[in-house]
Amino acid sequence: MTNVDVGRAPILFKSFWQSLDAPLIARWASVFVLIVEIAFFGVFRFDKFFTANNWFIIINNTALLGIVAGGLTIALVVGDFDLSIAGTIGLGGVVAVKVIDPDSIRDITMEPNNWKILAALLAAVLIGAIIGTINGIIVTGFGINAFVATLGTGAILVGVHRWQTDRDLPTRNRFQEIANSEWPDFHFLRLRMMVWIMAGILLLLTFVLSRTVAGRRIDAIGGNTVAAHLAGIRVSRYRVLAFAISGMCAATTGALLAARTSVASTTAGNPFLLEAFTACFLGAVTFRNAEFNILGTFIGVLFLKVTFSGIALMGWPNYWPPIATGGILILAMSSSGLVKKLLNQ
Repeated sequence: MTNVDVGRAPILFKSFWQSLDAPLIARWASVFVLIVEIAFFGVFRFDKFFTANNWFIIINNTALLGIVAGGLTIALVVGDFDLSIAGTIGLGGVVAVKVIDPDSIRDITMEPNNWKILAALLAAVLIGAIIGTINGIIVTGFGINAFVATLGTGAILVGVHRWQTDRDLPTRNRFQEIANSEWPDFHFLRLRMMVWIMAGILLLLTFVLSRTVAGRRIDAIGGNTVAAHLAGIRVSRYRVLAFAISGMCAATTGALLAARTSVASTTAGNPFLLEAFTACFLGAVTFRNAEFNILGTFIGVLFLKVTFSGIALMGWPNYWPPIATGGILILAMSSSGLVKKLLNQ
């Protein structure tokens, strides 16, 4: 019988992995899985999955999740969780609708002008910035763990919602156009306005992270907080800034969600919490060395929306999307640690 040197197994595996260019494979693994997923649904539902209409629906559906996940990515880059995004989404929608219609009386004969719509969006962004700043101050000023602090503020926001209104608030027709109108008005390009808003926000966040001093300092803090502090970076200030950006993106999502669904609801943001974290962690194993990044987050968002579209077209029960989301989150979080180890080989 041949003796097998069990102790050499990890070494052999390491050599085999290195021969396959492990860093390259690790960085593109999620993209490869996305391609496999597209192929799978395409094989079983080719007539419906590979249609222009279905892909326009998928891309349009990435908009709202893409915005909130992009902001959450900034908080995660500095090493902080923001569990208040669900509550911020709900409050952002309520504030936007309240600005447009303080009395919450739907009257289609009295539509808001462009300035009032702009004011509603800015009000939502402002309330998001305030919530994010409060989160940052609680975390950095009082030394409370971000997970606990933002979980608490998220619960407080639910109470604020109920204090402001005990019912869903309908939105006006012109306000709905900022999310639902198609631009440009081409028959073959049916992308809603909210997709272009998402693209602008994600490009801006990418520019901030990669091309500005603030972005590089945020990245440095996420890499090594102690080293960043010793280098003279005001860590607390940039952590607060990261929370503020996360809050602004979440509130913007809330305003657009209210426009998209024609109603502002206090619970509207609940489904986005798990999906946003899943997209961010899935993106963390894409393109960079197991680090959170905007492009990777968008790939994570697209991955989820392709998954949901495929599940719907396959006719599977409606309990599969949350099961799939939870499973992907667990795999992404476990893979991020595995990938980081592999990349450091």
